[in-house]
Amino acid sequence: MTERKKLEFISSVEIMNTPMKKQRFIVDGMIYPGIHILSGDPKIGKSWMMMDMCLAVAKGEKFLGRKTERGQVVYMALEDTFISLQSRMYELTDEPSENLTFTLLANSIGSGLEEDLRDCKKMFPDLKMVIIDTLQKIRNNIDTKYGADYQELSVLKSIADQLGIAIVLVHHNRKAHDSNPNNLISGTNGIAGCADGLLVFTRNGENAKLHISGRGAPSLELNLKRENAKWILLDDAPESKPDIFSFMIHDFLIENISVNGTASEICSMLKEKFPQQEFNCNWLYRDLLQHDDEIRSLGIEYGKAKSNGIRSIFIHYNVDRDSSGGKILCTENSVPVAPESVANADDSLIEVDGIELQSEENTVPAVPVEQMQGETLIAMAAEMMRRNLAKQGIIVPAFSAD
Repeated sequence: MTERKKLEFISSVEIMNTPMKKQRFIVDGMIYPGIHILSGDPKIGKSWMMMDMCLAVAKGEKFLGRKTERGQVVYMALEDTFISLQSRMYELTDEPSENLTFTLLANSIGSGLEEDLRDCKKMFPDLKMVIIDTLQKIRNNIDTKYGADYQELSVLKSIADQLGIAIVLVHHNRKAHDSNPNNLISGTNGIAGCADGLLVFTRNGENAKLHISGRGAPSLELNLKRENAKWILLDDAPESKPDIFSFMIHDFLIENISVNGTASEICSMLKEKFPQQEFNCNWLYRDLLQHDDEIRSLGIEYGKAKSNGIRSIFIHYNVDRDSSGGKILCTENSVPVAPESVANADDSLIEVDGIELQSEENTVPAVPVEQMQGETLIAMAAEMMRRNLAKQGIIVPAFSAD
């Protein structure tokens, strides 16, 4: 009998007030950590596309007009020989990369593949992506039911999530016609249902289409053509805009030190300083949470409170904790790389009677006293005392202004 799992619950309040990392892309808008299926028509050139993608990630070059995150790639070419790999490489590039490594063997799911993938991560700490060409070569299950397909891929998804890597499984389309490209993937819907991302490669006359969909990226349809060995994008290359949210908050606070107001009021002030940028007041606090590492490394603390039915956000800047040294980061013509996180940054979330604070364990958020109401100051002081007493084993109920 399967051991019963103990349920763990998390409130919607905690979810909405906990720092979360933004979606990280290995190939911008296409590939991110998790399980992906590249399914294509027979002999359309799936392996050529995968090797081209691998080379792009290994070198940090663009793939189909999209930026990549440079790092180590492992290609499990289970239907190839080293001769065929060499021939393909010579047609795609004259500059190989030490970041791209091949193997012609792999164990199957449930019979050692999981350990193989963990070993890859140990051997290559900067591992970004593993290509398994093809899915059929690593399958043990001959059951054709939805549950069997889903369960088998769930094993790989769990590994990908644990290791923080993308695993791309090369698969094939069934011989059929369907208005929904995802229905062309061979097997049951359990394969598509378990995968984080789907890339369905179909012929379009002399050219081809790549249909992209998934949980972590918007749906895309790319028109491609084959030029010698490479697949070339026929559409306009996507405009890649740098994420400068943290830099804008930083430079804004260098001038203001502390701000306290509604999301709408703060966005209006940001808009005055950066008139070319868009700021959504409904997403301001979410953006702070999703840039938490960068924000905190730049000496910025933030939190929110609710008083008399009005929600407010406060943000404070401390130059002594600024890893940039107090430099202006949003120059007119360039944006520098984000400074590394401060080593002693603390990710704790403190909740004080309806007030959520991003702060160090024993530090009251540095918000100007004149901008805060008396009951808020009392609540914060009481909470700090309660936390210090708790360390000594003395439990005191949370302060209540009622």
